[in-house]
Amino acid sequence: MSNTDASVPWGRPAVDSIPLPPFGTAEERTRFTRALQLHVALVDDGAPSLAAKVLAEALGSGRRGPGGGGPDLTPLELTVALATYFPAPWTPAALAAVLADRHGAPRDLGDGSWNWGYDPDFTAVPREGGGWEVERHERGSRRPFATLERDGDLVLMWMDHVRTSFAYPYGWRAEAAVADALAEPVRAVRRAHAADAGRPYLVNWRAERERFLDEGRA
Repeated sequence: MSNTDASVPWGRPAVDSIPLPPFGTAEERTRFTRALQLHVALVDDGAPSLAAKVLAEALGSGRRGPGGGGPDLTPLELTVALATYFPAPWTPAALAAVLADRHGAPRDLGDGSWNWGYDPDFTAVPREGGGWEVERHERGSRRPFATLERDGDLVLMWMDHVRTSFAYPYGWRAEAAVADALAEPVRAVRRAHAADAGRPYLVNWRAERERFLDEGRA
């Protein structure tokens, strides 16, 4: 791919067995959420990190809460799927349908091309033999933006463009007084989490995680 951004996992394979929304059955919904929880846990390289454990719990609770048993993704599931480049077998049309309510969501131009975003906006045109040519438009200007070598890379570009990269406090100036006040409680929680990480079920998980990743190497 040209105009590469190493923070995007270009070319990552999809997992065809993961169901896509809208889900036809409760079993499909459960399979999606469980796969998302497992994906988050495998991506995390902590002991696990407290954040990964909390996120797994939140995903499970969301599935059981209001709206969590329906055919569509919950807002939390969608946010996590986008932020972690969840490898469900999204096609551009399938992901565009999920993103339809968002400002600047991808639009099918009717000739195989897609447009998304707003100031700047982007257009992706299919390449002969696969992949996409992406053009950027901003305030009347038009210029080549990227050449995507694989069809699935357009899905990854959309995930990158719509996910939130700078959620507070990352990239923000954190409030020093609040951070200072939190420091001692945070150290206590870190000690408790370190003790929890030594429990057999998490020791076993770390070994299982590495086994899964080793056995799944191409």
